[in-house]
Amino acid sequence: MGKAQRQAALGFLITAALVLSFVAMLAAVVMASLPVFAYAAAVSYAADLLLHTSESSTLDRLRDSRFGLTIRFLIRQFLLLALCGSINDLDSFVVRMTSVGLLLLFVLQLAYGALLKRVKTERAALPFTTRGLDLDALGIRRLPHPFLMNKHVRKTLHLDVPLVGGAIGTIATDRWEYVTFGGIASVWFAFVAFLVLLPGARNALILPTADDAIDELNWQLRQYRPQVALYFTFAAVSRDFMYQVNMWLESLESLDLRPIIVLRERATLRFLDATSVPVICVPKAEYLARVEMPELRVTLYPGNAGKNVHMLQRHEVKHVFIGHGDSDKLASSNRVSKVFDEIWVAGRAGRDRYERIKHAVTAQQIVEVGRPQLMPLRRWTGSVSQEIPTVIYAPTWEGWTDDACYTSVIPAGEHLIRTLLAHERQLRIIYKPHPLTGTRSPAAAAAHRRIIALLQDDNARRFGRKILDSKAAARRLARIDKRLAALQERGVRSKYPDLTEEERTTRIRKFRDQAGTLYWDSLPADAHHVVTDRVPTLYDCFNHSDLLIGDMSSVVSDFVATRKPYAIFNLEGLPDAEFRNEQRTAYASYLLDAECNGLETALSAMFSRDQDVMAPYREQLKDYLLGPDSPPSTVRFANAANDLYLRGLRDFPIESPEQPGNPEHQPHQPA
Repeated sequence: MGKAQRQAALGFLITAALVLSFVAMLAAVVMASLPVFAYAAAVSYAADLLLHTSESSTLDRLRDSRFGLTIRFLIRQFLLLALCGSINDLDSFVVRMTSVGLLLLFVLQLAYGALLKRVKTERAALPFTTRGLDLDALGIRRLPHPFLMNKHVRKTLHLDVPLVGGAIGTIATDRWEYVTFGGIASVWFAFVAFLVLLPGARNALILPTADDAIDELNWQLRQYRPQVALYFTFAAVSRDFMYQVNMWLESLESLDLRPIIVLRERATLRFLDATSVPVICVPKAEYLARVEMPELRVTLYPGNAGKNVHMLQRHEVKHVFIGHGDSDKLASSNRVSKVFDEIWVAGRAGRDRYERIKHAVTAQQIVEVGRPQLMPLRRWTGSVSQEIPTVIYAPTWEGWTDDACYTSVIPAGEHLIRTLLAHERQLRIIYKPHPLTGTRSPAAAAAHRRIIALLQDDNARRFGRKILDSKAAARRLARIDKRLAALQERGVRSKYPDLTEEERTTRIRKFRDQAGTLYWDSLPADAHHVVTDRVPTLYDCFNHSDLLIGDMSSVVSDFVATRKPYAIFNLEGLPDAEFRNEQRTAYASYLLDAECNGLETALSAMFSRDQDVMAPYREQLKDYLLGPDSPPSTVRFANAANDLYLRGLRDFPIESPEQPGNPEHQPHQPA
């Protein structure tokens, strides 16, 4: 049983214990049995704590079933009152004290939650949030301590424990002290918590007006004078989509121009990687229209989204679609791209994709800039470079609809892994799925879990459940993860509040490099890898592999830069020539069908250079997909930005730019 399966089984057992404990409490009320109620209540509290500590997926199911956290506490409290009434009178002392205590506790919990909600609402109403710009002059205070804010509902609800325990004690012993002091303790703790929160909440509510905030932001931007922006917006905010921005950060930092990042959803800041580039997040279009960047002449768009229009309306700016990877998918040559001034593609293949769409874009709009992100990739030496021949299986995700389901995970993934595991020669497998695999299709999610289970079971069979080769390396990796988490934390929780974003970014990247090295060292050389976290990176996996098996996606295009052999699934069963003609990335690939026919040919190419008939075609394809090696893609990317910026200046010269440090534009004094 794999780790995910064990966690699912544990979550099911805890949930079952939780539900049964409530059934037992109900039965105890009917039977007027205090011992049964007391034991069941204790189990319910413990099960609730375990569920939230493990962040089990069953929490969402309980909430959707109208059995969420608040409801569970209310049901337990009502059952307690019912038990008091069934054993004593409804007019008894214990019933009255318990009722008064629960009522006062409820009022204080309500006040606590309402105050926090107001703080969050008022802060969310600020026109923008930033990273890397000094806005201390606005006098915006910090939020209350995270302990007072994070999971506050669960914390305040658990304040009823002394009261519940006291009521049970009074029923059992008929002594008034237990329920009295238990109720006083619960109410007192809730009151003290509210008093502790109050000063921090009042400070957090001292906010500038929207006009003052926008004025200060514009003053700071006049000092920085951004020239090129990367703009990103997406309706479904998650880490899985922010890779579209994160892949461009280092390329943006290397430009000769002064860059800035413009985001539209506040939640995206949590998933934005460390960068020295200043960031502004402006959720509302009306405020974005008031943000002044008079020297901005180039805006880069890694994705197509409806709210792009709020930036596209800036007529003095040249708008460029850079995408988030080159592939033969229809999304990589969309007619929507016609709204952009230029479309930057990696190589001639990208140009051809757009030119095949008649009346979409002109040839002059397309610029070949290469893929700057691929510079760290190591080229193939012509032989297996790892101690154990390594195959990386990197399928794409299922897409938005079943009509455009590009993934091989559903029809062929499990069969592929079984075939590789059964091969006569020992192979190491790296499974690196697309971050969105299984997010839309239950079939893809199930196949994804089965693939992981196969690899984990094979590791367990060969190495035992604990396959860490070096406990020291594992401990060092854990320490690095802890340092990374601390460095990525900002605001009141940050252990490094005085670090500049540039210093923070340098440290984070240094530790990530160390973590990548330790990751490979911490496992046996022939152990399989399931890579779903940020470390190791996709390109690090490329450097540790000898053969790629994948789908029609930008992953394949990027892997071509290594010149290593690769295979693509032809799931539609098209003739080889027709499939290669339609999918340009398949020109130099070995082709597999749903039954994995053709796999042995691809493996032979990895084992022996003499058997690799596709090697010369990969050289041709690399130039076609990604452009020439000289000049480097970083240079071509920067040259394209510089050229477009100069053309933007010619079309819209800067009118009387403000000089930094102008006395009449000094920042506001803190409130």
